[in-house]
Amino acid sequence: MAVSGCNFVRFTRHGLQSIRHPWPKVNHRFKVRRQALKLRFWDERHLHPVGVLIDLTYEKIKALRDESIYELRLSGTIGGQSNIRVVFFDPPKDWQPLVPYHVGEDGQPMRAVWVIEAMPKKRNEWTEFDLDRFSGSRLLIQRRFYED
Repeated sequence: MAVSGCNFVRFTRHGLQSIRHPWPKVNHRFKVRRQALKLRFWDERHLHPVGVLIDLTYEKIKALRDESIYELRLSGTIGGQSNIRVVFFDPPKDWQPLVPYHVGEDGQPMRAVWVIEAMPKKRNEWTEFDLDRFSGSRLLIQRRFYED
């Protein structure tokens, strides 16, 4: 089965490990993952109303506005958790990957959208620790997967 969409969604290792704490059951983790995979249509977001992607809403994290880090809001409850956020990074289009990730249906390499973390959000604001963790993940992605 071919990968659909215009982006290739990749999870960071930390993102895959941290999802185990709020959702110990595998089927709940896969529900969150399935929702995050809607980011494969990220580059087509301009076809929808502002702040809406398919049936989900998103917003740039204001404290990290210069770093292209966003939060995707999942409505509903998964595994007893509500107010779920998927934090992801959209690398600049001028960054060149060291290795193309996946070839799309048109034969061209697909851009990657990186899922940094998925979590139930407990408070309105992000903590300093959260913001540092997201910025650090962005820096690791840049150094490991993109040319300088």
